[in-house]
Amino acid sequence: MKKTHVIVIAIVVLLIASLAFAQQNSVTYGAVAAAQTPAGVVVEGEDITYTLPTTQTHRSATSAHKAAAHHATAVQHSASQQATHAANEAVLKQGEPTLKVNTTTTTTDVYDVRVKNNKGITNYGVAEQTVTNPKGKKNTEGIVYATYQPSKTAQANAKGMEISLAAGETISYNKDDRNDRYATNGLAADISILKSMGSHLALGLDYAMLHPRGKTHDDRHYHGLYTHNISLAGKLTVNPFDMFQVYMPMGVGMANARIKSVTDTLNTSENKWGASFYAGLGVQYDITCWMFAGLEYRYNYAFISDKDLTPFHKDRNLQFHTAMMRVGMRF
Repeated sequence: MKKTHVIVIAIVVLLIASLAFAQQNSVTYGAVAAAQTPAGVVVEGEDITYTLPTTQTHRSATSAHKAAAHHATAVQHSASQQATHAANEAVLKQGEPTLKVNTTTTTTDVYDVRVKNNKGITNYGVAEQTVTNPKGKKNTEGIVYATYQPSKTAQANAKGMEISLAAGETISYNKDDRNDRYATNGLAADISILKSMGSHLALGLDYAMLHPRGKTHDDRHYHGLYTHNISLAGKLTVNPFDMFQVYMPMGVGMANARIKSVTDTLNTSENKWGASFYAGLGVQYDITCWMFAGLEYRYNYAFISDKDLTPFHKDRNLQFHTAMMRVGMRF
């Protein structure tokens, strides 16, 4: 009897424990009754409790969670697609936007230029650049390279000094008190040293000797007529870079003049110093860059009266016309 009671109590405890666990993952069917038989304890009308597998329940919950999450994602994706489509439709309704372009275009042209003139030959490249931007066009120009080959006259003009000698004929038209000339044409010689002040002007010193041949008139004979002229000289070239250069010689200084007068009863020789000047016109050609030659005319005037040179004077200042050929060199 005691054994039976123990078994019943054990079954009851098991049932209570089963009910406690069945609260979470179990299912109970029917009621429980136990009876003692000769063969042992027999349970009749038993409540059967079946514990659900934990893993299977977890899988079902996980599947349900995934399904819910997938559904939410699908709904969200659908809403996003609808919003994007609506935004695209709004942009298309506004039309194509106008593009604002701020571009700068640069065009560069380079061309060669050759210039040939009396100064020489110049070759140079010119770069012309045009920049176009929203503010408009802007042009710039510059020399890329340049070569210069000077002409013969340009090389000559680049030299700083020149020295030249001239020789030719001179004549005086001064007359005595009987209206007879003191002399006819004669020898003229000149030396000039000049320093260039630029392409057009040169300054320096000049010495000229004029010696017209004397004349004889009945009882009077004039000979030994000389003038020696020392001057501060100048030379003004009109066209310094041309093949034939035209220039104007000029100078002021002092002159010494002498005349010897001879008659049957008189033999006098007088000389006199006085101021003088000259001016003229010349043309010259550059044979090389250092050598030149040309022709020159001068008018000489001396503030020396013939009354200081001969008793047969007409009281006139001396004047001379001179033509010379000039040869010189530059250095």
